[in-house]
Amino acid sequence: MSPADIVTAGAFLGVIFIGLILSTLRDARRAQPEVRIRVRLQEIQTLEITETVSPDAKAAELFKLRSPEGWLEVWYRRHRQRLATIGGSHGMKWMVVAAVLGFVASIVASKLPWIHGPFVPLLFLLLPALAVVMAYRMLNRRFSTRFLKAFPDTLDLVIRAVRAGVPVTYAIAAAGEQADEPVRTEFRTMGDALKLGIDVFEVLDAANARIEISDFAFFAVCLRLQRETGGQLSETLENLATIIRARRDMKLKTKALTAEGRMTSKIIAAVPFVIMAALYLMNPQYLDPLFATELGRDLLGAAGVLMSIGLMIVNKMAKLETN
Repeated sequence: MSPADIVTAGAFLGVIFIGLILSTLRDARRAQPEVRIRVRLQEIQTLEITETVSPDAKAAELFKLRSPEGWLEVWYRRHRQRLATIGGSHGMKWMVVAAVLGFVASIVASKLPWIHGPFVPLLFLLLPALAVVMAYRMLNRRFSTRFLKAFPDTLDLVIRAVRAGVPVTYAIAAAGEQADEPVRTEFRTMGDALKLGIDVFEVLDAANARIEISDFAFFAVCLRLQRETGGQLSETLENLATIIRARRDMKLKTKALTAEGRMTSKIIAAVPFVIMAALYLMNPQYLDPLFATELGRDLLGAAGVLMSIGLMIVNKMAKLETN
């Protein structure tokens, strides 16, 4: 075989191997509980029967996500709506601050002697985007934690109201006045929509699109089943509140069990920087070959990449799936 045939065969096998890896990762992603729940909720929403437009259609538009044309506009509006939910009025400010900090970090990193050539414009693109993504995930994680902390108590308010003979729509509106944030804001929005006469299914669909938390999706499914098939709503919601509290306790327990692994990863990440700082203070010339030569800069880059991959693996192993 000629060298060209060997290269062609190797490239063909490499493409097949990469395709198998991507297919495996896609299947693993689809198998995650959060993705399965989101897909099932979207299927439920698409199976709704088209109803006649009511006189309150204009008011209903205030509480529904719009469906603009174009995937880019859909993506932007969806994340803008989500940002307004998880960050409130200060969500966009957090994004702007994160982008500015990422831009400042790019300027500082571009001044380093071993970063040059095409890596400089790449830094100005990646670091601000990475900072925005990290800030968005931080807001999302904080919102989920606060929501799940107050949600079981809010369900207890709804349960007591339903047992007293109050309709569930009025119970939701009452919970919007007495619950803790951020549940209060979401239930108040739902209550206002229900007072305008909007169908409870549309209100629940809009709330699911805003909140995107599986525990709230269970609450919406319970209300749907009760409206369609009947049954004891108070008992169903009581069981749901018990399950949500058990899930919350399980998450706290897994967080405590994985504390050692997460602390170990932080210590491992800090050790190289501490050693380099100590060597620089004791003998600055000792580190000159690492920064002044091309080989030293390549070794630094390779070490940074390998350490990042190792920390990602450790963090993934330390996060137990509790869904």
